[in-house]
Amino acid sequence: MNQGFRFILILFFCHAALFPNKVSAQLSQGGIPRSFALSMPPVERDIVTLTPPEMDVLAREDEQNPLPYRFAVNLPVSLGIDSSGLWERAKDGTNIWRLSLTSPGALAITLYFDQFQIPEGGKLFVYNPNRTQWLGAFTSLNNNSLFTFATGLIYGDQLTLEYNTPDGLEPPLIHISEVAYAYRGVAEYTSLKTGFGSAGKCMVNVNCSEGAQWATQKRGVARIEVKKGTSISWCTGSLVNNTLNDGKPYILTADHCGGSATETDLSKWIFYFNYESSDCPNPTAEPSLKSITGATLVSRSGGNGYTGSDFYMVLLNSTIPDSYNVYFNGWSRDETPSSSGVSIHHPQGDIKKISTYTAPLQRSNYPGNPDQAHWKVYWSATTHGYGTTEGGSSGSPIFDTGRRLVGTLTGGDSSCDSVALGLPDYYGMFSFHWNQNGSEPTKQLEPWLDPIKSGVMALNGWALSVDEQEMQDRITLYPNPVFDQLHIRNTLGKDGNVQVVLYDLWGRALLTMELNALQNRESHIDMAGLTRGMYLISIGDGERRVMRKIVKQ
Repeated sequence: MNQGFRFILILFFCHAALFPNKVSAQLSQGGIPRSFALSMPPVERDIVTLTPPEMDVLAREDEQNPLPYRFAVNLPVSLGIDSSGLWERAKDGTNIWRLSLTSPGALAITLYFDQFQIPEGGKLFVYNPNRTQWLGAFTSLNNNSLFTFATGLIYGDQLTLEYNTPDGLEPPLIHISEVAYAYRGVAEYTSLKTGFGSAGKCMVNVNCSEGAQWATQKRGVARIEVKKGTSISWCTGSLVNNTLNDGKPYILTADHCGGSATETDLSKWIFYFNYESSDCPNPTAEPSLKSITGATLVSRSGGNGYTGSDFYMVLLNSTIPDSYNVYFNGWSRDETPSSSGVSIHHPQGDIKKISTYTAPLQRSNYPGNPDQAHWKVYWSATTHGYGTTEGGSSGSPIFDTGRRLVGTLTGGDSSCDSVALGLPDYYGMFSFHWNQNGSEPTKQLEPWLDPIKSGVMALNGWALSVDEQEMQDRITLYPNPVFDQLHIRNTLGKDGNVQVVLYDLWGRALLTMELNALQNRESHIDMAGLTRGMYLISIGDGERRVMRKIVKQ
């Protein structure tokens, strides 16, 4: 049951002001390119060919700089709708512009735009040659104030960009400045099949039995496609809650992931949620990609992991759709070592994995870092493997026994190699992140994650959605305002228990009770002894939850 709804009234009264409806994101509006619907043949001429990078040079660079896990490099280009590609007028009157490009040997391609502005009514798509993978439509809802954008990965070494517009619409701004050439760390994509296995074979999928007790926390973990100049890397991050419980989309990762990323680079970072198998075995098809593009730097430790605790926190530039079903993970800045717990991460950019520790964390310094700012962890064998970490896991959260985030991954020596299974990894301590990297707000988490200055040592997580329509319709609370007894009537007609929690406005649980959804059609809460004012009541059945405001007279 989610707790810690401190000052949650702000959510009810200020949500619209905090998160405007306009969304600047990787979010697509669905549909298919018009050329598909009209069975137009693929573009076969004027295909732009980009010279691939020198792989031996990349291999040497990656050996010298293993973290963060670079999987792509950017090739500079200058390709725009005004100077490249082909315009055609379709038989239904739609104006269609298509640009095809290839870079031989690429495992996947991402496009980065330095000019991007779609007028209302225009639609942009990107897809592979055999039309088995496409992204879009991207529309005016994807515009942002920096005029930047980035697509997700299109697998293979060739893609087509297509813009559809009716007559009379103002021209769009579409200009590609860089093309990311992925050379490792992505799945192979052939027809409708995706080959997984980038992560080591010892890794454990998050939906194996090892993850059963962490089904809520995993929803906050995201794979991050990090852009820094010409390099593209995989890292992992987590949504984190703040004491306003207002759903502000902060994502915490590692400083060595963000490092020298510019404001423009950050506007092109891509965050993938729910990128995981639905079951324990590796799937035969890639999970659907739910992504958001763009973030803004909030604070960082600095030092790229060589000093301090190696944290980097950004604020997403967009709201997160309810359909993503995310969770804002709770945290603890208690420096008492946790006796057991897990880390949830995306090794080598693969689907979400879970690693388990059963020996207490140890306070330590990361090798080469003079500060005692890290948790040292040794992983344990479990039923389905021996979860460790790899490149791409950087920035991932480690959780304590209370299922709260207590650190973020810097690096270490563990791997699936049999001689490395028992070697340690190092997570920057959340308590050090809090306010020990420097006195400036831009080097701390405290000003951002405790904006009400509560001084709490720990905060529970928070789920994005607080309004479940079916439960709203089937739960009746009366009278409201209430003097003594608050009556609860439910008509859910569902087996199992309904949990009811009464909170004050500081998020403190004053009363918890369970009702049988079928038998106890009406119950009550005695509120006679409570002081006058506003209270919150949470009612949930494990799958859905509804929040109501109650006024005590």
